[in-house]
Amino acid sequence: MSDNKTNVGQQDRIRIDANDPAEVEYVHRQFPHLKHEQVVEAIKNKGPFREDVIKYLQNLK
Repeated sequence: MSDNKTNVGQQDRIRIDANDPAEVEYVHRQFPHLKHEQVVEAIKNKGPFREDVIKYLQNLK
């Protein structure tokens, strides 16, 4: 979620920015059976924390 993509740290690694196409696409590649919109909705509904979003998406399998 950092504006400066070269300045990443723990805070950046644990979050997913729903407005950043690269971050959304990275998560979507982990769940190719889901639609892109499902991944975006999961991020918006479950919040920006990567762990929460991944757990939710794993339950959709």
